[in-house]
Amino acid sequence: LEQAQHEDGSWGDGDPFVCARAVGALEAAGGSCPAQSRSVSFLERQQAEDGRFPAKSGMYTDAACTAYALIVLNRFNYSKASLPASRGILWLLEHQHPDGSWSGRNAKKNAYTTSLVLRALYTYYLSGLAKYQKGVALVIDRLTGPGFFAEPVSHVYAPVLNLCHIGQLPPEARTAFVNYAEGRLANALGGGHTADVAYIAGTLAALGEAGTVEMFADWLAVAQNDDGGFGKDICRPGDPNWTALVVLAMTNHL
Repeated sequence: LEQAQHEDGSWGDGDPFVCARAVGALEAAGGSCPAQSRSVSFLERQQAEDGRFPAKSGMYTDAACTAYALIVLNRFNYSKASLPASRGILWLLEHQHPDGSWSGRNAKKNAYTTSLVLRALYTYYLSGLAKYQKGVALVIDRLTGPGFFAEPVSHVYAPVLNLCHIGQLPPEARTAFVNYAEGRLANALGGGHTADVAYIAGTLAALGEAGTVEMFADWLAVAQNDDGGFGKDICRPGDPNWTALVVLAMTNHL
């Protein structure tokens, strides 16, 4: 990750979500380094005048990028009173949909994005807001409704993970995810889907499933490229986004 960072502090195409994930992984691995401070400065420079962190890659929405950037910046002492955090929070609160969601191009992922925004608001002690409570109700409704656990791992893990982090995960949804993970593991491991393995491992670790990290460590060691990076799947070139994902999953900081 340090070697893949650009001189301006970014990774990849500079998407705020990817850069936040990468600097979050460096922080989770322990210790400070110049790469961290460069990336935090880069992230702050990406904030638009209206408070959002605009997406660049097309993989994540503006709401997801803004929420995740705020979550990670908080780890570097950006409080609710700081200008980047206050502007970002205001933009998020102003862009909630009437049904309580924050969504983007893929309507099936609105539970993903909404739960991430809720986690950002929770991080900044805003769980008492009516908008927050409306969002929680929507995500729980999606989690416990029909068809949710028929979705791909990349759609399912985040609502479960984020509701766990904010203390709102229903017990039946936790049980359903553990069963879902067991059913999806064979395909993820056998198909060499590194990102799905990391999503599952990191979420199970957050849920307190004992031995999760150790269970996947050997497989991920084989999946790792010679340069230290991970691709989305085995045999793909190393990518900062997926490399950071693995680090966060294996340190239980997803």
